[in-house]
Parts: sequence; C-alpha cells; structure tokens
Amino acid sequence: MVYPSATKIVLNILWFTSLSVAIMFIAMGIMAILGMKKEVGQLLEIFMEGSFSVMDLIDFIKQVVRLFGEKVREALLSLAPLFSYILATSVYLGTLYLYKLVGRTFDVTALTIGISVMGVALLSYINLPGRTDLTKTGWRYDFAKRLNKAFIDSFEVVLFIFFLTMDSTHLFYVPADLNVPLRATVSNYNLMDRGFKLTDAKTTLILIAAAIVLEIIRNVLKIAYSSRKYYGNWLETEPLNNATDRQRYQNGKKAVRLAFAESKDDLVRFVSFTTVLIIVFITFPRLKLMSMAVASLTLLVFDLVFPVRLLTKTRNRDLISVILEKTLKI
Repeated sequence: MVYPSATKIVLNILWFTSLSVAIMFIAMGIMAILGMKKEVGQLLEIFMEGSFSVMDLIDFIKQVVRLFGEKVREALLSLAPLFSYILATSVYLGTLYLYKLVGRTFDVTALTIGISVMGVALLSYINLPGRTDLTKTGWRYDFAKRLNKAFIDSFEVVLFIFFLTMDSTHLFYVPADLNVPLRATVSNYNLMDRGFKLTDAKTTLILIAAAIVLEIIRNVLKIAYSSRKYYGNWLETEPLNNATDRQRYQNGKKAVRLAFAESKDDLVRFVSFTTVLIIVFITFPRLKLMSMAVASLTLLVFDLVFPVRLLTKTRNRDLISVILEKTLKI
C-alpha cells in the first residue's frame, strides 16, 4: 500500500520463482513416470549441490557482516574519546553563549553561582567512585567506560576554561554583540573589580579565606572519615568491652596517624593546587574568586552527602591536578 511499484516487482519475482519450481517439479515427475529415474536422481543431486553453494554464499555473507560489525565496533571504541570531547565542547559553548546572552542585559552574579553549583555538582556526580561497575566486560561496557573517562577529563578542562574565559570580551568564537563587559555586584561590592585592587582588598580577602577554609574542612573530613574506618577495623578484631581507655586512646591516635599518612601527599598537592588557583584567579575579577568559594562549598556538600568520596584510596584524580602535579613536580 505504501510502495505499490516496489511491491509489484517483489511479487513478480516470487511468482516467477514459484512457477519455475512448479514446472521443474512436474517435468521431473513426468521423467520419472517415463522411466528416467536415474536422470531425475542426477537432477536432484545437482539441486542439492546448488543448495550447498547457496548456503556457502549465505555463510560467507554472514561472516563478512560479522567482520564488518567488529571493525565498526573497534572504530567506535577508538572514537569514543572524540565523542566525549565534542560533547564537552558543545556544553562549554552552549553555557558560554547563554552566559554572555544573559550578561549583555542582566547582572550575572546569580547565574555565575548557579553555573558553579551545577557544573561542580555534575562533575562530582560523574566522578563518583563506584558509580559504574568496572567488573562487567563486553563491548558496550568498554565503550561506556571510555566515553565516561574521556568526558570526565574533558569536562574538567572545559569547566576550568569556562571560568577563565567567561568575562573575556575578546573571544573570536563569540559574536561581537556578546563580547561585552559584564555586570556583577553583591550589595555595594563590584565583583568585576580585579582581585588585587589595593583600595578595597577586604572583599578579596573574604573570598580567598572562605575558599581556603572550606577546602581545609573538606580535607579534615577526609582524614576523619579514613580514621573512623581504621578505628572501626580495630573494633572488629578487639571488642570494645575488652579494651581499656588507654587502648582505645592509643588505637584512636594510630588510626589518625594512618589516615594522615595516607592523605599526606594529597594534602601537599591540595595546598599547592589551591595556592596556584588563588594566584591565578586573584589577577582576574573577584567574580572568579566567588565562583571558587561556591565550588568549594558545593564539593563540601557532596562530601557530606556521599561519604565514599572521602576515602583516599577511592578518590579519583582530576586532570587539572594531574597537570599541576607534573608541572610543579609535587
């Protein structure tokens, strides 16, 4: 009904094939009646060998299709990071265009806070330990793992680039009518002033102190959570009612020391990383320092909601930290 001409061609082919088979069947029946049984048997053998050829052809086509599918899957596995990079870049450009479009008319303080919270929350969620089952195997799981890993790395980079470029008025990939100065104020404080402005350094110091204190709280929580884990392991082997106060105190100190030793390298990297970020961001408008403080607060909330993030051995390393680690040799 939808494609009558194509249907007519298919029906004609089926009709011709059926008619040919019927005529051949009747012809062999007549030959058998006339005493040509041997010739009919030879014809049947020819048809049987011909059917084997058709089956060989079908098997060959199946092998070609299977091999083609394997090559396509291998190609998709290799291209998985590219898909993630394209997606992360699209997210960056879409967010930047929205930010610039709003900033052309309105104050961007609330929007900056919203993007900081959503961006860091999304990154924390997709980077959550144990979110994906690494024990499963197969092409679909390998493809998902590569896609997820590449997207995490690329999203970390584009999120960092977004906060570096969000106030720039010289972006060549943004229309000229969107490359305009932004407005961002809280009470009487202009957040678009440079962070190191000496005439009004109080706001800058408040933002820096807030970001540092929040990050220190996060790292203290990590040590406390790991200490609790070690202390709990001790309780499993030594019942609480059989332990003296002195033993509990000593084991508590031992648990803290183990957690601190486990986190020491991360603490050194944290101090260096935070210092570099502050030095970089202090040369930009205070809006970026506010974003940094909001990001630290969002990460602290995620640490409280998902305590598994606090375990040193299960924490994932972000790409920016790895780059700074290799650059600064820490």
